Amino acid sequence: MVNLKKATAIMLSATMVLALAACGKNDGGNTNNGGTTPASNNGSNSGNSDSGKSALYQENTTKIECGTWYEHYYTSAHSSIEDNPMLDDVENAQKQLDNMRAIEKKYNIQFYYQNITWDGVIESINTSIMAGSPEYAIYECDLQFGLNAVVSNYGTKLEDVLLNNDKVEEKYTKCLTPEGSPIVKVLALQPNNTYLFNANALNLGGYTLGYNHKLLNEAGQDDPYELYLADKWTWDKWNEEMRAVLSTDASGQTTTWGFRGPWTTLFDALLMSNGAHIAGTAKDESGKVTEQLTSKATTEVLEQLVKMYQEYKVSFWDSSCDDNWNDNVYAWASGNIGFWVGAAWIAQEADPDQNLYNDALNVNWPIGPSATKDTVAQTNNTKGTYYMIPANAKVDPALVFCVMYDFFNWYDDDLTLRDDDKWFREWLYCDQNYDVTLSMGDENKDYTMDLWDQVSFDPSYTVRGLIETGDGTEAITVAAFQQANKQLVQDYLDKVFN
Repeated sequence: MVNLKKATAIMLSATMVLALAACGKNDGGNTNNGGTTPASNNGSNSGNSDSGKSALYQENTTKIECGTWYEHYYTSAHSSIEDNPMLDDVENAQKQLDNMRAIEKKYNIQFYYQNITWDGVIESINTSIMAGSPEYAIYECDLQFGLNAVVSNYGTKLEDVLLNNDKVEEKYTKCLTPEGSPIVKVLALQPNNTYLFNANALNLGGYTLGYNHKLLNEAGQDDPYELYLADKWTWDKWNEEMRAVLSTDASGQTTTWGFRGPWTTLFDALLMSNGAHIAGTAKDESGKVTEQLTSKATTEVLEQLVKMYQEYKVSFWDSSCDDNWNDNVYAWASGNIGFWVGAAWIAQEADPDQNLYNDALNVNWPIGPSATKDTVAQTNNTKGTYYMIPANAKVDPALVFCVMYDFFNWYDDDLTLRDDDKWFREWLYCDQNYDVTLSMGDENKDYTMDLWDQVSFDPSYTVRGLIETGDGTEAITVAAFQQANKQLVQDYLDKVFN
């Protein structure tokens, strides 16, 4: 799958780091796994009194490096807030830089992010960890490959290194308790089996359904947000509106599309908006996690994809789309798209001058036939970015975790600073878009887990086969797709849970 990652360079919310491929550049220091060097009076480890030292304080300055695919600020590589070329909030940037200096003194460490590119992170995880000598002390992982890494025993189990460790304060272990931590969130697929963690923050990364208010109005259609508020925003109504804006020119070329956007996010949204799963994590009465690819709700999702791409032809996906992924993400900014996958970062990158301020609006995804507005989930918690401390790490995993905790907590427990969303509001044009996007990122209210895109790939397991529209492609029926892959899904779930 073409990756969807790139840095936005905004540090206020780690959950907003979503993207479209980045290229490599090291942030400083060498690319070893974070060994130790003799302490020196370089400014990072001045102040060697007992006051302020952690129980994890290192006698020799220890380098901790994180393998990632984009630039992060602020680390030991930075000496000024001006080092961030996208500096916006001077006051908070200074807090982050000061926090890094304090961390260096507290533990006698140097911390770096190393931009080794998206493919480089995957390669390093799959080769160096498997060989028993990880290149980095910690990795930033998109869950597209992060879940497979921990299932393959490439990660360090956090319970083993944090609990019953007299050098780790209680505040660092709260993320492993039922009440959780305001600073760090974890992804625990099974009890007492936690490998992945990230900064806990206001979730501003929800994917909405964007729509062109002007196009719909010209086509005589109702406003989707008003329909949503009236509990009348359904797949049937959405199909009607997508078809209404679809138009062609005299030569038969489509000039206005009903929908454009990455099919992966669309598929996620359809599953959630119909209460459906393929590789969900819920157990049946016997205690077994079973495939739901063949369930009624999932069948309806697959049929909706076929309607959109094959029957109504309100959108398209062919081989060229894989090589030009951004064209689908940002197509809406041309003004000839009725509906699209929306997000704060997509709006900012595609239309930074807000030329479409009056036309580009957001709405919650329409409700499918097997769901209701009150019960539908809107956030898949198995999406996004998490950190993994590799197995056999050369640096003490407890030290690495506590450094990351303090790095996340640059706001010193002041959640109002952490959740400052001024920039988020500015990216989203108006209150309606803000309210919709914020509501879709509410993990406490709208929560689901589906590992459909973590299933081991097989030639038959190609969801996009249902939406291929290019010349020479052969349509796959929903029934054939389900029959070919239900055992594949079950085998994956057995490996992970059963």
